[in-house]
Amino acid sequence: MSLDASVLDSILAKHVSADRTLTDKLHAAAFIVVEEHGDTMYANAVGSLTLEEGSPPFSLDSVCWVASMTKLYTAVAVMQLVEKGVIDLDDDVGELIPDLANKQVLKGFRRDKTPILKKSTKPITLRHLLTHSSGFCYDYFNRNIKKWSASVGREIDSRSNTMGSFDYPLLFDPGKGWVYGIGLDLAGRIVEILSDCTLEEYMQRNIFEPLGMSSSTFYISEHPELDSRRAGIGFRSSPNGPLTSRADPAPSNRPLARGGNGIYTTPNDYAKLLRAIIHIEDGILGPDALSEFFKPQLADPKHLQVFCDGSMHDSVFPEFPRGTAINHGLGGAINVADVPGKRKRGSMTWSGATGSRWFIDLEMGIVAVVFTQIMRFVDRVVSELYDELERAVYSALCG
Repeated sequence: MSLDASVLDSILAKHVSADRTLTDKLHAAAFIVVEEHGDTMYANAVGSLTLEEGSPPFSLDSVCWVASMTKLYTAVAVMQLVEKGVIDLDDDVGELIPDLANKQVLKGFRRDKTPILKKSTKPITLRHLLTHSSGFCYDYFNRNIKKWSASVGREIDSRSNTMGSFDYPLLFDPGKGWVYGIGLDLAGRIVEILSDCTLEEYMQRNIFEPLGMSSSTFYISEHPELDSRRAGIGFRSSPNGPLTSRADPAPSNRPLARGGNGIYTTPNDYAKLLRAIIHIEDGILGPDALSEFFKPQLADPKHLQVFCDGSMHDSVFPEFPRGTAINHGLGGAINVADVPGKRKRGSMTWSGATGSRWFIDLEMGIVAVVFTQIMRFVDRVVSELYDELERAVYSALCG
């Protein structure tokens, strides 16, 4: 298999510019494709490290906040512990974190606006946390949890990093629905409890160091050399607006490392993780664990399908035509049918709030990751970049 680098280079260059007045450009982008035997088929980065005039160039070793692309690291860490027999995917995690036992489910509100709550009938498991089927949402995204919070005088802070910040009701009994939420943050805390170390320490010992990922951390402020390579994040306040700079939106990861969105890493480092997942000889996960990892986990994915096809479509799954059948594995979303002109069925994917995205196509034997650093839930330029890069890859590989 081979790719024409000049075609992919031109796509990257088309969408990136140093002219900050332009409304249809990014300031930085990178793309890496690796095949199943570990060989890099394509790797390039273009643009500038920050939005400041005279900025150094953006590179494959520029350090980026990858937001929810952190979830893949945490899912791999969990599966390593499952593989070792330390815990089972279907164990009750309330035995490790008592606050997760006997959670209440928010059923609605009375006429006087007081919440209607009932005790959950099922325990929360690791499988629920990894597949967003535990009932836990992101409190700052859900209007009913916002309403409940107001009714009990609870403040919502999306950057809070304590277990107490996760103390709110479920939206449904575990296993009875799907909602995007804090499952991987809680899974990260479980990794800490089971391994008797911080999530940073666990990942350094078991993922980062074994794979040669020397530029990955939750705590970038403690690593001046990494911080010096840190990419600035661009903000687009309107669909047709130019990029501007704002205050850093990333979590501090203190006192709790956010297993759902806290990692800083580079395009090169992230590609090493993806390579290690598809290339079994690297030993990051064994064959049985990988088989389970890529297995569709939701018996009824209708709530995930609504999420994919609804108002969030252009933010979370712009590369899929609406109506593409989706399920969820243990590490990300899975398309259960071929996507015309793109990835094959059984591929896994996820993304981050800063515009970066990865996918693993087992049938084709390739992994790919796109890096950008832009905060906007629906950015047309990013969506076009995803689409054009993936189509170019599959046009070359499949004809």
